[in-house]
Amino acid sequence: FLVRDQLRVHDALDSKDERTREMAKALAEGRRLAVFDADDASAGIDLTCGQHVATKVGNMLYGSTRSMVPILRNCFVYFEMTVLPRHGGALIPQASMATLSIGLSTKEMPNNTLVGAWQGSVGLCTTGQLLTAGQWCSPADPSASAYGDRATVGCLVCLDDGSAFETWDTVMVTAAVTFTVNGNIVSPPLSTQPFPSSPGDSHPPSPPLPVPAIPPPAPPSFTLPLLVPVEEELYPTVTLHSPGVAVLSRFSAADLLSTSRRAIGAPSGVTVYCVDGSVILNESDE
Repeated sequence: FLVRDQLRVHDALDSKDERTREMAKALAEGRRLAVFDADDASAGIDLTCGQHVATKVGNMLYGSTRSMVPILRNCFVYFEMTVLPRHGGALIPQASMATLSIGLSTKEMPNNTLVGAWQGSVGLCTTGQLLTAGQWCSPADPSASAYGDRATVGCLVCLDDGSAFETWDTVMVTAAVTFTVNGNIVSPPLSTQPFPSSPGDSHPPSPPLPVPAIPPPAPPSFTLPLLVPVEEELYPTVTLHSPGVAVLSRFSAADLLSTSRRAIGAPSGVTVYCVDGSVILNESDE
């Protein structure tokens, strides 16, 4: 895995796409790869297969790990994680369901926290429920967005610095997030609206702060808005809950299972990148 990932970075240095070249240069100079970060993982998580696979091995309630590199800003980025089948054992009850959550977070979120429970984070749980900045919400059809072993969850995100606005203590920007499960787009409630919250706070401020009207980068029914402090970066994140549960990261275009605009929820006429900066879809691709 390590040699393959290093070769991909080397090849990307000669890419025709400027963003891809810039990301490859940053990865090469920083000696980083688009894998899970061993220095930013819960003590109860074991990283294997070149840090592409995260497995829960500890007894903590929640264990989270993030990508080593953040998503690109001001463009569309898509990645996937696949829930791996479990092989049983004394620590894994028979017929138990895998429970975890896949999404995005900033470095501010502790790695013993459920992704989505902290400000600037969002997650899709195996129950099909969405958790964003401490707020639970049900998709239009929760049963269609529930997932388990062998399922692949996708996440399309656009972190838009042009959406910046001031709050009482910082400047926030909006990340438009779209989740998919096995190539089917998850439709969040139409009433979802981003708002700042305190870590772990389950109630929005009253009244909510005004959010500037910006053209949604994806169809409104498919887009979940997330507010992020402008100085923070967003990282692909997974929180593991049930014993022995494991996920495989798909942070490079060559590893993805879904690559069409229809399957990932991307609008027409924009380039879509993966976490490592590789191009998934050019502007003219469908």
